[in-house]
Amino acid sequence: MAGVFRGNGVLNGSIPNRGPAALSEVDDFCYALGGKQPIHSILIANNGMAAVKFIRSVRTWAYETFGSDKAITLVAMATPEDVRINAEHIRIADQFVEVPGGTNNNNYANVQLIVEVAEITHVDAVWPGWGHASENPELPDALTEKGIIFLGPPASSMAALGDKIGSSLIAQAAGVPTLPWSGENSLGELFGQHSDSIYREACVYTTEEAVASCQVVGYPAMIKASWGGGGKGIRKVLNDEEVKALFKQVQGEVPGSPIFIMKVASQSRHLEVQLLCDQYGNVAALHSRDCSVQRRHQKIIEEGPITVAPLETIKELEQAARRLAKCVGYVGAATVEYLFSMDTGEYYFLELNPRLQVEHPVTEWIAEINLPAAQVSVGMGIPLWQIPEIRRFYGKDHGGGYDAWKRTSTVASPFDFDEAVSIKPKGHCVAVRVTSEDPDDGFKPTSGKVQELSFKSKPNVWAYFSVKSGGGIHEFSDSQFGHVFAFGESRALAIANMVLGLKEIHIRGEIRTNVDYTVDLLHASEYRENKIHTGWLDSRIAMRVRAERPRWYLSVVGGALYKASTTSASMVSDYVGYLEKGQIPPKHISLVNSVVSLNIEGSKYTIELIRGGPRSYKLRMNNSEIEAEIHTLRDGGLLMQLDGNSHVIYAEEEAAGTRLLIDGRTCLLQNDHDPSKLVAETPCKLLRFLVPDGSHLDADTPYAEVEVMKMCMPLLLPASGVIHFKITEGQAMQAGDLIARLDLDDPSAVRKAEPFNGSFPLLGPPTAISGRVHQRCAASLNAAQMILAGYEHNIDEVVQDLLSCLDSPELPFLQWQECMAVLATRLPKDLKNELDAKYKEFEGISIPLKNIEFPAKLLRSVLESHLASCPDKDKATHERLVEPLMSVVKSYEGGRESHARVIVQSLFEEYLSVEELFNDYIQADVIERLRLQYKKDLLKVVDIVLSHQGIRNKNKLVLLLMEALVYPNPAAYRDKLIRFSALSHQSYSELALKASQLLEQTKLSELRSSIARSLSELEMFTEEGEHVDTPRRRSAINERMEDLVNAPLAVEDALVGLFDHSDHTLQRRVVETYVRRLYQPYLVMGSVRMQWHRAGLIASWEFSEEHVEKRSRSEDQVSNCLAINKHKDRKWGAMVIVKSLQVLPMAISSALKETGYNNDIISNGATELVGHGNMMHVALVGISNPMSLLQDSGDEDQAQERINKLAKILKEKQVGSALRSAGVGVISCIIQRDEGRAPVRHSFHWSQEKTYYDEEPILRHLEPPLSIFLELEKLKGYENVQYTPSRDRQWHLYTVVDKPHPIQRMFLRTLVRQPHTSDGCFSNLGLEMGNADTQPALSFTARSILRSLLAALEELELHGHNTTVKADHAHMYLCILREQQIEDLVQFSRRIEMVSGQEEVTIGMILEELAHEIHCSLGVRMHRLGVCEWEFKLLMPSVGDISGAWRVVVTNVTGHTCTVDVYREVEDNCRHETVYHSVFTEASPLHGVPVTDRYQPLGVLDRKRLSARKSNTTYCYDFPLAFETALKRSWASQFPRVSKSKDKGLVKVTELMLADKQGAWGTPLVSVERPPALNDVGMVAWCMEMSTPEFPNGRTILIVANDVTFKAGSFGPREDAFFLAVSDLACEKKLPLIYLAANSGARIGVAEEVKSCFRVGWSDELNPERGFQYVYLTPEDYSRIRTSVIAHELKLESGEIRWVIDTILGKEDGLGVENLTGSGAIAGAYSRAYKETFTLTYVTGRTVGIGAYLARLGMRCIQRLDQPIILTGFSALNKLLGREVYSSHMQLGGPKIMATNGVVHLTVSDDLEGVLAILNWLSYVPSHVGGPLPILSSSDPTERRVEYLPENSCDPRAAICGHSDSNGRWYGGIFDKESFVETLEGWARTVVTGRAKLGGIPVGIVAVETQTMMQVIPADPGQLDSHERVVPQAGQVWFPDSAAKTSQAILDFNREELPLFIMANWRGFSGGQRDLFEGILQAGSTIVENLRTYKQPVFVFIPKMGELRGGAWVVVDSRINPDHIEMYAERTARAMFWSPKG
Repeated sequence: MAGVFRGNGVLNGSIPNRGPAALSEVDDFCYALGGKQPIHSILIANNGMAAVKFIRSVRTWAYETFGSDKAITLVAMATPEDVRINAEHIRIADQFVEVPGGTNNNNYANVQLIVEVAEITHVDAVWPGWGHASENPELPDALTEKGIIFLGPPASSMAALGDKIGSSLIAQAAGVPTLPWSGENSLGELFGQHSDSIYREACVYTTEEAVASCQVVGYPAMIKASWGGGGKGIRKVLNDEEVKALFKQVQGEVPGSPIFIMKVASQSRHLEVQLLCDQYGNVAALHSRDCSVQRRHQKIIEEGPITVAPLETIKELEQAARRLAKCVGYVGAATVEYLFSMDTGEYYFLELNPRLQVEHPVTEWIAEINLPAAQVSVGMGIPLWQIPEIRRFYGKDHGGGYDAWKRTSTVASPFDFDEAVSIKPKGHCVAVRVTSEDPDDGFKPTSGKVQELSFKSKPNVWAYFSVKSGGGIHEFSDSQFGHVFAFGESRALAIANMVLGLKEIHIRGEIRTNVDYTVDLLHASEYRENKIHTGWLDSRIAMRVRAERPRWYLSVVGGALYKASTTSASMVSDYVGYLEKGQIPPKHISLVNSVVSLNIEGSKYTIELIRGGPRSYKLRMNNSEIEAEIHTLRDGGLLMQLDGNSHVIYAEEEAAGTRLLIDGRTCLLQNDHDPSKLVAETPCKLLRFLVPDGSHLDADTPYAEVEVMKMCMPLLLPASGVIHFKITEGQAMQAGDLIARLDLDDPSAVRKAEPFNGSFPLLGPPTAISGRVHQRCAASLNAAQMILAGYEHNIDEVVQDLLSCLDSPELPFLQWQECMAVLATRLPKDLKNELDAKYKEFEGISIPLKNIEFPAKLLRSVLESHLASCPDKDKATHERLVEPLMSVVKSYEGGRESHARVIVQSLFEEYLSVEELFNDYIQADVIERLRLQYKKDLLKVVDIVLSHQGIRNKNKLVLLLMEALVYPNPAAYRDKLIRFSALSHQSYSELALKASQLLEQTKLSELRSSIARSLSELEMFTEEGEHVDTPRRRSAINERMEDLVNAPLAVEDALVGLFDHSDHTLQRRVVETYVRRLYQPYLVMGSVRMQWHRAGLIASWEFSEEHVEKRSRSEDQVSNCLAINKHKDRKWGAMVIVKSLQVLPMAISSALKETGYNNDIISNGATELVGHGNMMHVALVGISNPMSLLQDSGDEDQAQERINKLAKILKEKQVGSALRSAGVGVISCIIQRDEGRAPVRHSFHWSQEKTYYDEEPILRHLEPPLSIFLELEKLKGYENVQYTPSRDRQWHLYTVVDKPHPIQRMFLRTLVRQPHTSDGCFSNLGLEMGNADTQPALSFTARSILRSLLAALEELELHGHNTTVKADHAHMYLCILREQQIEDLVQFSRRIEMVSGQEEVTIGMILEELAHEIHCSLGVRMHRLGVCEWEFKLLMPSVGDISGAWRVVVTNVTGHTCTVDVYREVEDNCRHETVYHSVFTEASPLHGVPVTDRYQPLGVLDRKRLSARKSNTTYCYDFPLAFETALKRSWASQFPRVSKSKDKGLVKVTELMLADKQGAWGTPLVSVERPPALNDVGMVAWCMEMSTPEFPNGRTILIVANDVTFKAGSFGPREDAFFLAVSDLACEKKLPLIYLAANSGARIGVAEEVKSCFRVGWSDELNPERGFQYVYLTPEDYSRIRTSVIAHELKLESGEIRWVIDTILGKEDGLGVENLTGSGAIAGAYSRAYKETFTLTYVTGRTVGIGAYLARLGMRCIQRLDQPIILTGFSALNKLLGREVYSSHMQLGGPKIMATNGVVHLTVSDDLEGVLAILNWLSYVPSHVGGPLPILSSSDPTERRVEYLPENSCDPRAAICGHSDSNGRWYGGIFDKESFVETLEGWARTVVTGRAKLGGIPVGIVAVETQTMMQVIPADPGQLDSHERVVPQAGQVWFPDSAAKTSQAILDFNREELPLFIMANWRGFSGGQRDLFEGILQAGSTIVENLRTYKQPVFVFIPKMGELRGGAWVVVDSRINPDHIEMYAERTARAMFWSPKG
């Protein structure tokens, strides 16, 4: 070897000098003991186990001998592989020299290399160890030549005995018995000098010779390589065929070695004698060893001394060994091996190993001799008799340890070793080799990393290893990496100690080991009974006796938990990775539920795992379930708790699968095996193929031979088939590399894992569970918290357990005891004693009685008094100390209910803290916000998202808790219920509804209490007060009743709850109030009478229909009617209040008598009563009544049951006939229910057809007197009307389905009650008016309506996600009960002058204005909730022309815009019915329509509006109204005192359409007048003439819009032709063109005629899942649509003819590529329009493809915040990418993208704001190209000074338009106040651009940002490695984006013909590599070009303290365009070429 080796601690090849003392000590030792040459340094020419053992032994010896473990310098050799795996011998050596890697011929077996390293390092000696070059005779010769000591035998001895053939010849010559072998007829020479011919005779050279020799010696035989060892170069053969197959393998394993044949001694033992020889002919036999446990002739277990042979035989073995050594003049350590027959007692020489062997520590232990140290001593030339340990071994005087060398050196004397007798062995020693071999795979060697290696030594167990934790074993290492030795006084004790020792070994990593297998061997009875032999282990392997496995269910559970935890950890890591990179992660992260499939030993287990917490799991398999918990250990392992026991699990992935180590036992989770792929399972080298490529082979045939860690191994085929090799011979492979492919003969015959159909055994819980209440409570509470964290539990069980624990009287006592147990030793003694004393008073009596309340208040007083007595300095400490105790007593101060409330409140808070984050927000936005909030702890985001994903379970838990604990006392949870009810997302609908109902329940309970208090407090609950009849008392009672009658609350329901009050006075007043409220305003005052009857209370009254008729007739008509017969119009009503249905007939009979109308009177009257007739009310009270327990209308079955019971009584002949004869037309039944729940109502009407009282479903839940006001008759045209009450029962919701187009509609009806004053007796709870009372500008009537509407909208929001109730189209109807005065209609401060003859118009205008005011407040919210129309009815006083009924109908067009129609109810004399009569115009939609007409299905316009609303945009035909509304606001903002709202001439809109209805290209546009929604093309356009503040005489613009309701707004040929025509017209007229974009891109058409009839030609008609071959038409269909397709004829064998479709053409134009042609045309047209006129795009809806390009080509773009501009939909991109990358269109093209990249100039939140932005932009632009600028006189005087004068850096926006300081003082800027509109704000923020006005003149502005801005470049989820980047951009510098923004703004201003102001304050351009790459040069050049072509004045101004440097000056210099550019500078401004220094 050439070259110099890299060394560690080696300088120029020299060794660091030892201290003189150490050197002299070694010299003294050597010479004192008769040595020749001291050894100070040794090169270890080995690695691994050998090197580690030698270093440790020499260090021990050096310390004992010289007092220093470093007295001898030890130099190691290290290959790169050794360094890589952190080999142990490198670490513990004094130095190491790095040598070439690879196989050992490159390093440890390279004689030349070893010698050169020895020379370079100047060592005194070389120790060869075992293996490698230890038996190469060239090494001692080469070292001797260099004067370096070889610690081994001389070359001659090594050559003679190290060679197996030579040693056998010598043994024969020495008379040592040998087995029959190929050289048994040759006679060797005694001293090893046998001739070459004799040697050759003993060898075999060819396969044929080997066969012949085996036949001579007899089978079984052994083929052996003479130079082999360690299991290499040796094969057992049983017949000639095996010889032929294996001879080549032996040759390959030991290349060049002579080979011989030897007979196998079956059933023999392998025995050894350890020799030590000096240079003087002395030979010591150091006891013996038994190494019979071998695998493939490699020793696994060694022990000593021999116990199987007699002592005499052992002596013979020792003497024969000594003779051999003497024969050859052996020096050093050697081992003579024999085979011993247990049957005959004979022994045979096997071989002599001329080196120290691996198992030598066995001898060291029993002989007490340090053999490596003895080798060093012998190397120094010291005779054996001088070595103290040898003297001790032979029992000689002056023996002992090496520490006694000085004493023994002077007095020791020689002795004869032939005669000397050794002492008895010291006990028994067993040794086990730890190898990296896989016992489950034929002991195949493995390599890789070792993550953990730990061993706990014991007094009698010792081990050493060549690796350590974090190291590894490489592919060139020996497979043995550890050796364990156990000592015992007897063999049995030694074995027991070894078993215990092996169980203390923990090895984890990529390697497999034999440790578990060896433990099983040691337990085997044959081994314990000493009945083993050399073939015993191989026979066990052949019988597949395997190491003990974990129990099957431990493997399954452990494997499932490992897989699940690994997968979830990976998911969390990926999720956090997305967040770290700034990407929005996938919507769902599956961490709770998973399914794992495991393949273990041929069985397939499928396990479902459900996580109950971060560490707890439920595992389900085949209807069985167990629970387990896991904890992650710091070293990566898992601690599994199962069935109350703990198990430690480690796992390692490998090619075959995942190997688990469970409690030290291994099992393999196998991957799905594909036998057609032959792969390498471990790193190895392919030596050769054993079969030809492409040959057919049977299963289990060897097909190749590989070398694995110095060992040759065959590879066997897993199945039969044809093999195809994929690599070449000699190639190195890693695990998993493909060797060959196998074409299987029968793929189905390959054995697959069978599904496991068994179940888990019955196992207990993971950990011990206490049955004590407080611990069960804690467990239940923890489970509830885990559910809220997103995990899964049995919610019903959790709630049930929690409730039972919370209700236990023991709970507080046990919780107190638990706290006291923790704090007892820390509390002050006096406090502890006092607490104990107080507690024990109650503890003794509480436990037996179980119902004593916990003394919370008493204990709290003790704690508080203690804290009060503490010194101030100690108070905080004591407060913290007693906090746990204080927490317990505080929670129980209100009893167990109080504690339960604390618990439930905390759970509710936990729910709300997460879910309120997601309420009404897009999840991606929430996660982005959380990402920024928790940047430093992104796992918190994962926890929040996981919790939110469990929303269903969380909702169920909260609902159960509400039902169990909140329902009885909702008032205590009011705050939380309010927050729950505010949750508006669909996920929370059921929960929000329940919370709202409970809130309403609290209100109802409070209202009931308030009413009771109000109506009874005058009499103080006494009967005597009734007789004190004073006017004041009567007035007070009447006022309170009147307050209740007019209160807009659920008064009826609250009153019903008091019907059975025990105070009769209160009961009477309650009933009277109820009657007055129902019959207001037509109750005959003073007619209410009450009578107690034994069946119950009976009330009666009279009412008149007079008022009803006044509502629909004029005053004259009414007075005429009244004059006819006043008495006839009076009806009577009665109410019976009973507690049982059984007494109802009797009560009704009594009530009829009480009415005063006997049968005679009735019979004389009309038999068919007009209107409602007489009324009977039946109230069933008492919550214990079974009827009250039935559910309300939510359950139709129970509702029907209730109806049937009531109807049965009413159908009784006696009852029914009596009621009918009494003139009762309607019977109302009221069922009282428990407190908090509203009563139930049913109405039974007399049916003429059925002749009995039948329930009217549509009037259910309403009192009949009220139903007439709600006009429910209008709904009778609908089937299946579904009723839903509002929570306060003031609104009645009716859901129907419109036909023929199935649209779900809702009709909401209410009665508006108006309290006389807002400070009445119910103001404290009652009149929650929401926003109504916060608007003092509204009139009394408007506030009443607004209050009611707000309540209705809350109901709609509550039901917004209930599909059965949610409506697409809602209509609201409000009937105001009280007459409204004119003063009620207007604001308090406003006075109305009524002009004679104009009263009707005046009231109409007032009502119209009132409706607009309300719409301004609620329109947007109504539109969002689908309220498209609302109507209110009111009565005006019966005076003058305005008396009677008025109706106002408001159509909610866009939420911001509406139309208002005002009607009066007028009698149509022709039709004799009341009709709508429009106040203003007969064109109103309902003019002349009967008031009672039923509702009609929606018209086409409403359907189109609904369709547009579903697309989240405004219907295109509603935009003109939006422009009109916006224009009015524009006038109002400019001229607040000038009212333009009533000016009908503000906007004139003319619709345009193509003259050619076919939409041909080039067709001109013509104006058209037609109703909206009649277009037959997907685009509409208008020419709009507007009177704006800038152009009061009018300006004209063109608007073109997509119709999103027509084929999704897509662009087809006709749409393209239309858009082109509008663009051309705008260019021709030079008019501004506004494009309202809402489209889906170019149309992809469908040939409907083909779609309806094509058929599929399946590959297999019976199995369509196998795919199809073609689509076809039948001959009939083909003949019908042949022009739409191109097809060819196919004739089947059956004779059937099919026309196979090749191409689809379609009969319609616009199905395919022609749409793309049109898109190109309009793209060019709109681009031209930008250059020739003003273009502006407003993105009002999703804009796709060509729509997105148009938005950019028009350059100026306004985007609605919730509408994207995209090229491709997110779902299509996800499909393309093959995974869920994007979650919404907004991620692709929302404002976060488009407003930051320069596409979008402005963003708006809604369409009205968008239209306002359009008008505002137009206010800066001439009316047409070349026209005058729109100059408007400014309110900001031009003469004023610029007051904004910054001291330091200049804020560009403040400089432009001024700003206010902290005191509110205004400092004016350069331009007009509030005139600056910034555009492109989100893009390139170092430049500020926009438009402003200077003295009313519009100008463009480019200014400079002086602060450093952060450019955020978002991560692209489509690229996994994409990260969000935040790039700082310095102020006053042009970057590529800001230069492009400047250029773009200048271009836009030039097109808009605006003067330009440039506030120049730049230090130059950023010129870095990235800037130049991103186009800074191009963008800067474009600035110059756009200024050069600028046609308006340009003013470049360098502001105060500003500067203009270098290139920045160049691009704005006046000489670029000297005719238009002027430059100015403030006095303090600077201009320069370079930046100043510093």
